[in-house]
This record gives sequence, structure tokens and C-alpha cells, in this order.
Amino acid sequence: MLDVKTLMLVLAFTTALSVAGLAVAAALNRQVRAIRYWTLGLAVFVAGLVLQVASPPLPLWISAAVITQAYFVLWWGSRLYRGGNEFWGFSKVMLAILLVQGLAFFLLRDSFRYSTMLHSAIVVGLSILTIRELRLLAGFQRSLFWLWTLLWSVHGLIYLRRFFLYLLDTAYTGAGSFQAAAEIESLNYMEGIAFVYGFTLLCIVLTTRSLQDALRLQAAIDPLTGLFNRRAFEESAIRMLVAGQRNGRPVSLLLMDLDHFKAINDDHGHKAGDGVLVKFAKHLVDHTRVPDLICRFGGEEFVVLLPDTSQEQARTLAERIRAEWEKVAIQSSRGDFRATVSIGLAEATLDERENLYDLADRADQALYAAKQQGRNRILSWERGLRLATVETVL
Repeated sequence: MLDVKTLMLVLAFTTALSVAGLAVAAALNRQVRAIRYWTLGLAVFVAGLVLQVASPPLPLWISAAVITQAYFVLWWGSRLYRGGNEFWGFSKVMLAILLVQGLAFFLLRDSFRYSTMLHSAIVVGLSILTIRELRLLAGFQRSLFWLWTLLWSVHGLIYLRRFFLYLLDTAYTGAGSFQAAAEIESLNYMEGIAFVYGFTLLCIVLTTRSLQDALRLQAAIDPLTGLFNRRAFEESAIRMLVAGQRNGRPVSLLLMDLDHFKAINDDHGHKAGDGVLVKFAKHLVDHTRVPDLICRFGGEEFVVLLPDTSQEQARTLAERIRAEWEKVAIQSSRGDFRATVSIGLAEATLDERENLYDLADRADQALYAAKQQGRNRILSWERGLRLATVETVL
């Protein structure tokens, strides 16, 4: 079996290679904040191992503090991956932790046993916290979570075993160096090599997953308003409509068109026109429920699909949206102004042969009729609804 210092060097070299690989990944994927901290954590780990190899003559408590600090940085990266913010600031938190645990290792500098037990206890605690961070991540892929859990659980159990051996086993309670406890420390460092490889691989996989999620979100969201785009809306709305028909529950659809939008662009500029779209999107979010699907349908058209909502209930909501919207003051460089909206609505039938496009077509007929009748109004679709020519509406 290799001696402990040789295993330390092998682990340091392995980790340095991982740092190089993660540094490249971090440079290529700057939008994923977590990988930068994972890279930094492993770099701190390498520095701690080098200091450990140089002990003696360097004091062992310094390397213990540095290596332990590396785990705090890795935990911080996992916290950011979950979506945590840096409300205290990374530098301040890490400096405070380093001072506290550095002082603890300094006070235990004459006891190899208790210093090693403290280090092991911290690693076990941080392993649990790091697992918990991804456990709290909503919608996280189950297979990745279990791989993450397995990796950190094995690592934590190795250190938990180490803690109890130094606490209870007379073969180690009197050890004064790593070489004196070579059997347990050799296993610890060999597991560390496997852990670093596994952790690095998972970091890259998690970064790739994060980028894929971002791409899916970009494909589903209208970049100006932050609402669903038409494609994403249709995918979700079709499922919602089918579920309502099968369960005998009402589903209604509101189709909205901002009145005289071209004139707004002409009179106040396209920047003001974009501001109207953004403000109206927020207006819809503020006046609808969480289950409702809201979409920028195209241009100045918006659509809202309302599950478990009858036509009368939808009309009440539509009237609230319309009435409150005409009170909203919109600022522009050419003076403040107000805008109005026309709304057509239709309720889905329980006939499963009717699809989303049939429902949208009926709401569209009602919308154009509302525009014919003077705009800034709501009209529900009724059988036999008559429309004038398109030219009279525009």
C-alpha cells in the first residue's frame, strides 16, 4: 500500500486536473454561477493538500483549516445552484467561517486526535447540508439527485467512520500523525480520489442540465413580456382543455387585443409601445390566478386560458381586467397616456371533438365583434355571431 504522503500527492494531482477542467467549463458557461464556486472550492482543497504534504515543518492546523474551508466553498456553490442568493456576500461569510474554524484548529494544534475528529465532524455536517441543497431544488431530476446523494453520502460516511475510530478505537486514539494511522487514512485518501472524480463529473452534468433548462425556458417564454409564447401556451393549453372536457369542468378562454396599438407606436414611439406590452402583461399576471395560462399570442394580442371557469365567471374577470387597465397611466417621453383593450371570450364545450383552435376561433370572432362595436369592451361568443368585413374593424 502507498504511504499516506504519496496518496496525498496523488489526491492533490487528481484534484488539480479537476480544477483545470472545471475552470474551462466555468469560463465557457459564465451564466452558471455554481460551477465557479465548485472550481474555487477544489482549488482551495489542492492548496490545503499541498500544505498538508509540507507538514512538518509547516503546522498541521493550517492545512486542516484550509482543507475544511474548501468544503464550505463547495457547499456555497451547491447553495447557489439551488438558487440561493448572496445576501451576506461570499467573501464576508467565508472569512468569518475561516476565522472561527481556523481558531478551533489552532486551539487543538497539540492534539492530532481531536483536530482530526473536528475536521471529520465538519465534513459530515457539510455533506448533509450539500445533499439538502439539491433536495430543496424544485423539479430537480430524480436520477441526478440520487447520484449526488450517493456521492456525498459515501463521502460523509467515510468521515463519520473516521470520527468514531479516533473517538473509540484504542488503535487510533493515541495516534500523533497520519502515518501512525496509515490504515484508516489510506482508505480516506483513496476514497477522496474517487470522490473528486465523481464530483467533477457531476458538476459538469449539473452545469449542462442548467443550460438545457435555460434553453427550454427561452424557447417557452416571450422575451419582452416574460409570458408564455404561443408554442409553449398551446402545449400546456391543449392538455388543460382535454382534462377539463374529460372531467366535465368548465374552461374558458379570453382573447385580448390592445386598442389602436399602431397609433401608440406612431404617436409615442416603439419604446413606449413595448412599455405598454410589458405593463399589460404584468396587469394580466396581477389579475389572474396561478393555474391560469397567460400568453402573448403575437403582436399586441394576449390570451388567457381559465380552468374551472364558466363563461360568466370569465366575463367578470375580463371586465375587471378591462376596467382597471383603462385607469393605468403610461409614461412616455412625449407625454403620459392611457390605453384600452378589447376582449373576446368563449367557453369550451364538453365535446371532446372540439380542440383548442376551435375555442380560440370562437373567442376571435367575439373579439372582432367587440372591435366592430367600438373597442374597449368585452363580448362573449354566441351562436350566430355576425361579423362585418375585416376592413371595417381595422
